[in-house]
Amino acid sequence: MGPKEIVEILIHADGPVCVRSLIEASVHLPRRSSRWVAAFRGENGRQVWRTTGLREREPALVLAKRWEKEARQKRAAQGALPRKPTIRVRPGSAEREAGLLTQQEVASLLHLSLRTVRETERSAFEKLRRHPALRDLWQEWVTGEVKEALPTPSAWTLSRAEIAAVWALTRTPFERHALRKVIALTRGP
Repeated sequence: MGPKEIVEILIHADGPVCVRSLIEASVHLPRRSSRWVAAFRGENGRQVWRTTGLREREPALVLAKRWEKEARQKRAAQGALPRKPTIRVRPGSAEREAGLLTQQEVASLLHLSLRTVRETERSAFEKLRRHPALRDLWQEWVTGEVKEALPTPSAWTLSRAEIAAVWALTRTPFERHALRKVIALTRGP
């Protein structure tokens, strides 16, 4: 994309221009390599670095632009993705009153860092959002073809022995508090 195309985009835009519409594929030659590496926006809109396997710059750039074009077409075929979902339980929120756990409580119960819990949450939502079977199921649900089957309450109820075993694993008052909330969630309303 040359300066003329960029100016045209800026002139004909109705509002602010997203910088992503101005980014195009590029190629780079790593210091200790003779093969060009392409950088472009992939199917999910994130930057992708991929080796072209080519030693000449021009053919490598053509290949990178082709990959970017294919990724752009796939993004267009998918349609707009839903906003990135997050679960945030804050004091006074409806989630908090429903008894959901905060990320801190999950981290404490699983003996993980808060950062690991956040990254795991982000990764899980990303996988769910991209999974083709879940997209198909959502389409069926929206059209009313699928009826939700809820599990029986006994499938979620912990026995006294299970509760005692999990309680024995708690080390701090904070963990015990979080575990009480989990037990209350499994018992239902």
